[in-house]
Amino acid sequence: MLFVEKNYKAQMAAITKAFPKIRSRLTGEFLKLYTDSAEERRMAVQHLKLLKFQFYTIKSKAERPIKVVIKGLPRNTNQDEIKQDLEILGFTPDRVNQLIGRKTNAPPNLFNHPPP
Repeated sequence: MLFVEKNYKAQMAAITKAFPKIRSRLTGEFLKLYTDSAEERRMAVQHLKLLKFQFYTIKSKAERPIKVVIKGLPRNTNQDEIKQDLEILGFTPDRVNQLIGRKTNAPPNLFNHPPP
């Protein structure tokens, strides 16, 4: 996400000159930039650094961890036991925690398993 400066038209001109297929969307004081591939994204980030633009990146979907919800277990199931059972099955969970209901703050019969 590119921080929009007063000369944002010049910013976009510099970016689209190097990446004519790049798409953008203005959201508040930031300009979201969208590319078609991971390689193009990497090159765009390098180009923004070279131009010394103020920006930050959000991890791509491929880089984010996968989150899994396990349903139907009793509320009092030990989280460490779930983690051990998942490891026996060949998974490497980063952490296991029980979800909490937003309105009631009571734990439903759901467990969250986000692997690394």
